Amino acid sequence: MKINYLNSELEFIKQIKKYHKKYDKLFFITQNPILNQNDIIKEIIHTGYYYICSNSEQCKTLKEYEKIIKFLSNHHCNKNSAIISIGGGTVTDICGFVASSYMRGIAHIVIPTTLLGMVDAAIGGKTALNIGRIRNLIGTYKNPDDLIIYNKFLITLNQNELINGYAEIMKYALIMDEKLFIDIENNIEELLSDIKLDLMQTFIKTCINHKLNIVKQDQFDQGIRNILNFGHTIGHALESCSDFKISHGTAVFHGMHIASYLSYKSNNITITEYNRIIKLIKKMNLKKLQKINDNEIMEFINSDKKNINDKLNYILLKKIGSAYIEKNFNKQNIKNALKIL
Repeated sequence: MKINYLNSELEFIKQIKKYHKKYDKLFFITQNPILNQNDIIKEIIHTGYYYICSNSEQCKTLKEYEKIIKFLSNHHCNKNSAIISIGGGTVTDICGFVASSYMRGIAHIVIPTTLLGMVDAAIGGKTALNIGRIRNLIGTYKNPDDLIIYNKFLITLNQNELINGYAEIMKYALIMDEKLFIDIENNIEELLSDIKLDLMQTFIKTCINHKLNIVKQDQFDQGIRNILNFGHTIGHALESCSDFKISHGTAVFHGMHIASYLSYKSNNITITEYNRIIKLIKKMNLKKLQKINDNEIMEFINSDKKNINDKLNYILLKKIGSAYIEKNFNKQNIKNALKIL
């Protein structure tokens, strides 16, 4: 996978022209909110074929998948064509799944427009569809052929979209990069008040390098890659319980709160470390959760991919900047910890 860090509209348009020369047809897939926020996207999709997905998680369904496959087939998409996904993690997930399965695999170029997409979702080759209220139950592994990081898209994001990305940045800091955690601590007020593209570009490159390093060791999520799920066991359950009304970032921040608390209770991290983590999470000013149904949360955890033979692989911290996989973690501890949310 080639990563293209682009800094101007001219560079962006030139890169799209290169794809037109390389592939016989380009199929752009995006969502209406992306088009409404970015005039340059409106411009480039008209240079090829384009499909507008349903918004949010509604695009990651079997029904939407079938519509996209029919769209590609009707316009004679072939093995020499390329899909270009433009959007956040939901668009990346379904387009990756389509690209991995249409004609048993065609080229996929990813253009993430969200911070979450740039630091995490677009990297690593995981693709996914939701089934009912269960996130990412169907999926494949297909690394993108090309990735464009155009950080000026960040200017268009609202606070909720930024929080989604900050959750993943903080995840990388907690599980493998203490220096990154300190950088977040030192810049948190600035991060929450204004977008500094130079600072964000540094964070983006750092997170991409961390994920590529992990994926290189464990492409198919059989071992060390599991640590990237820190905070996501609870996070995904909260998203599912709310019918995806709770945003990914908010849910993952709450999930990291629980995982950090359990790391402290397991005598891994100190009370000082725990308080530093919680202080940063509180700075995010997350929306207060409505009443939590503990039993429903636990039902979704039992459907989690990391729950194998009713034994849960749960990610805990050794310290800020280091994590490990606790096999057969006592799920009752998680249920008891939900009271802190």
